[in-house]
Amino acid sequence: MSARKESRKNNRVKLGSPLRVVMGSIGADVRYDMVSRNISHTGFFLDFEKPGRFPFTSASIMEIWLELEEGNTIFFNGKMARVVYPSDEAAKETGPGIAVRIVQIDSKNEKALFEFLDRKIRELQENRNNVA
Repeated sequence: MSARKESRKNNRVKLGSPLRVVMGSIGADVRYDMVSRNISHTGFFLDFEKPGRFPFTSASIMEIWLELEEGNTIFFNGKMARVVYPSDEAAKETGPGIAVRIVQIDSKNEKALFEFLDRKIRELQENRNNVA
């Protein structure tokens, strides 16, 4: 396994409570409210029952606001990375939805994302240690 893939795997966090995601096309007034329970430093997975009805294409660059916690919302641009349909093998693990890759994020928002992920990873490890 490559170091990059290993790094990604270690930094992916599956959350118990969903995070609010607001997305729109660049410059458009229409916004879509969605949720994600699965995030990493490179992107996130949207829970989406009918991914064929996703309002963006693989060529779309989206403006995305991700609410990490109340009062802590980050902004970045993203692109659709892959679609998982209910009939796909991957849906058994993730459920149906859309994987979104971060394509542009400024250093302030990236720092907030990394700090949030680091804290959540520590919390999950502490909870596992307390259960064991």
